[in-house]
Amino acid sequence: MAVSVFSVIRKIEDLLMEEPELLKRIREDFDRMGRALRLMKSFLIRIGLRENKFPIRFWVAEIKDVVYDAEDVIHTFLHKTTVCFLEERRIIRKTKSKTSEIIDKITYLTRKLEGIGVEESISGESLHQRQQLSHYYHPIVGLDDQIAHLVSTLLQDYRVISICGMVGSGKTTLAKAVYNHKRVRYNFVGHAWVYVSYPWKRNKIWEDIFYGLGIFGVKDSKYSDEELAKKLYKFLEDNKCIVVLDDIRTVEVWDSIKPAFPINCETQSLSKILITSSNRKLSAHAARGGCLYDMKMLTYEQSFNILRNIAFSETDFGEQYSAKNNLAEDILRHCCRLPSAIVVMGGILATKRSTEEWEMLLNHVKSNLSSILSLPDILALAYDDLPYHLKPCFLYLSQFPEGYMISIGKLIQLWVAEGILSNDKGESIEDIAESYIIELAKRCMVQVGEGEVNMKFKTCYLHDVYRDLCLSEASQEEFALIPENPFSLPDIMASRRVRRVAMHEYIPIQSLRNLKLMSLLFFNELYPEESSISSSLQETAEIYLREDKRWISILWILFKLMWRFRRILNYLFNNFKLLRILDLEGAEIYMEGEFLRDIGKLIRLRYLSLMGTTCFSKLSRSIGNLKRLQTLDLRMNEEFPVQIPNVICKMEMLMYLYLPMLCDSKTKLRLNTLRNLRTLVNFNSKNCYVEDLGCMTNLMELGITRFFCTDDPPVIIASEHLRSLSVSRPENIDSDLLAYLISTCVHISELSLTGSIGKFLPACQSPYQITFMSLSETELSTDPMPTLGKLPNLKILELKKAFIGEELHCSTEGFPELNSLKLSSISTVKHWIVDKSSMPKLRHLEIIDCKSLEMLPVGLMFITTLEELKIELMPKAFKDRLCEGDQFNKIKHVVIFQNCY
Repeated sequence: MAVSVFSVIRKIEDLLMEEPELLKRIREDFDRMGRALRLMKSFLIRIGLRENKFPIRFWVAEIKDVVYDAEDVIHTFLHKTTVCFLEERRIIRKTKSKTSEIIDKITYLTRKLEGIGVEESISGESLHQRQQLSHYYHPIVGLDDQIAHLVSTLLQDYRVISICGMVGSGKTTLAKAVYNHKRVRYNFVGHAWVYVSYPWKRNKIWEDIFYGLGIFGVKDSKYSDEELAKKLYKFLEDNKCIVVLDDIRTVEVWDSIKPAFPINCETQSLSKILITSSNRKLSAHAARGGCLYDMKMLTYEQSFNILRNIAFSETDFGEQYSAKNNLAEDILRHCCRLPSAIVVMGGILATKRSTEEWEMLLNHVKSNLSSILSLPDILALAYDDLPYHLKPCFLYLSQFPEGYMISIGKLIQLWVAEGILSNDKGESIEDIAESYIIELAKRCMVQVGEGEVNMKFKTCYLHDVYRDLCLSEASQEEFALIPENPFSLPDIMASRRVRRVAMHEYIPIQSLRNLKLMSLLFFNELYPEESSISSSLQETAEIYLREDKRWISILWILFKLMWRFRRILNYLFNNFKLLRILDLEGAEIYMEGEFLRDIGKLIRLRYLSLMGTTCFSKLSRSIGNLKRLQTLDLRMNEEFPVQIPNVICKMEMLMYLYLPMLCDSKTKLRLNTLRNLRTLVNFNSKNCYVEDLGCMTNLMELGITRFFCTDDPPVIIASEHLRSLSVSRPENIDSDLLAYLISTCVHISELSLTGSIGKFLPACQSPYQITFMSLSETELSTDPMPTLGKLPNLKILELKKAFIGEELHCSTEGFPELNSLKLSSISTVKHWIVDKSSMPKLRHLEIIDCKSLEMLPVGLMFITTLEELKIELMPKAFKDRLCEGDQFNKIKHVVIFQNCY
């Protein structure tokens, strides 16, 4: 339970620093309390694994209570500072008395900890050096025979194949290996992988299949369930597709979604459905008439190979290797032969350099756990082994829904707002956060999404077994609450000191009674459609519809919805004044600007996201009261321009600012006070002042939607920290100014241009540090490859609708460092020439929806570094020509076909 204690202590430290004027009348008492808390924290940091043992666990629970008492007394005092003089004296006297009691309790508990003689835990708190990207992925070895058997089975007449096995047995790993197998990629023209998250919705599962097959259109989102099922059924019947449904848990789910699959039809459908499940009854039911495959247990040799591949480092040799080898064998004797359990144990060992640390772990296992460890035992051991600063980072992930791909950029901003990240060594916050994510990935506790070549991870997610652990620990710690039943919610919140709530399902906001909430995240509608129209409202709407007054009906429903949204927001703003984080991104809320007039009462907000909401007019000026904001995301509706009052300049602590894509013509913002700003997106010179960019000396990421400057020379970005520059709609920017703008950003490593930029690509004279380049919808008439090929450090290149000519030419010795190339929707290109010695380090190549391309360039055959060639949404004729060509045998081992119809 020490994690929540650390979190609260950090917030108390923030409060003591941020409210000097309000607290000065009782400053000495609060300072004494702060010093006592910091002393106690230093002891808690050293507890490590022993906090789960009595009597440590008892004292940590007691400490948690007193720390929450300390937080409550500060908040109570801050809430009552605007009273009359006599009442104020009484409040101060009462607060002093309460503070003195808390200090006595903290002192008593600290002495108890000293008396116990807390020792250092076996987990090291220093982070290892960063490893290569490939080291964060731990494939399960020893499945070759099972993969070969399943691939052969899949190519037979069975229409449904069900993989069944206990949690952690490697079902998903096996299914992925089969799904990506060369024979499967070649024999099926359509491929879709869908993770079945819970709570499930069958139309969402069907839509995900459509997306995976690359055939989801705008009209499909308006289809009824019956129409959607019919379309999917017909497509799977007419095309040879493979659909994987990962982690189906109940018979009910399968019976609900299977009408969309041609598995019982009399015609010869060639599409196959592959499912994974830990429910034996469901697996047998789904595989009726198909094939049921039971996961095989790993042999001891296979288990040892998995552990060795993960836990051993390249520096292990000689006596150290031999000693670790013996210890690994001993550790495996205590483990069940579940792949996930072995991977987890390997992740723990991988963080420990010396054989002594391995021995300490083994002794801990022998003395504290059962002789045969279950998967929950090993997962708990992995969590206990985390250094104290990583535990809240891990528990924070419990708030995200199952299967949710977490944006690492957003996660970093939430960690910053919570005060989870500490910056004691002078590193950038982004580097610290990335090192934390890398450490969790090394321990196999989070899965990182596909990383770019420049080592910047975009997303991460929790494996289902780790999510169960994360939810369990977060519940025990009272770290966060995910409400499921609105009827029991008041009792739960009354009996627990809940500080964070994540809304995954619709729960009436008025049922949240905890006035001390500090974080509120929405991943579901604030007022879902099916619940928003009461019977009387529905009846009124139907009357207007019967009278053929559709527009009146729509306006009536919209009016009633807006009225209800206003009541919800008023409740939120008036009852949760301690909020530090408010994320409405998933709320799908419609509002008129004045609905936010009370948002200024949330003066302690650090993070505010209105992304995805719909605002019909202007924002309230009261948003300027949020002077502690570090993240402000105003990327609201793209259909309606929104007027932003000129109050953002008051938010001098802002670090991340996302402006709307469309601002009202009356919007003109001063941003020259935002000297701490690190990210600025959707900067528009029509609505902002260009010269203000010269004041943002800490800017690292800049996104421009419109740029016009009459100065000569123009005032350009002053920050030497700028690493990422994106320019959309560059048709509004003079080409010479665009070239000058790029050339002045001498330190950028990422450059993105979206929209027409004329016939030629501006020559990038100065920014030789560019490692990532994206051109989208630029529709150049002159081949950009000769210019791009001269960038000496370019590692990733993405071209989407970037060129309208018929021939691309990658010349000799061009692209010397290119690792990844993606060509997408370049519909006019017929010929692509790659000279010998061009792109000598290319590893990944994607060709997507380039309909006119006649053949792959012969020059690709000479690139020996190529590891993956993905061909997606290309005509079947292109695939046939490629496979029949004489050169195909040289590259077929790296080719992956995806949805080539």
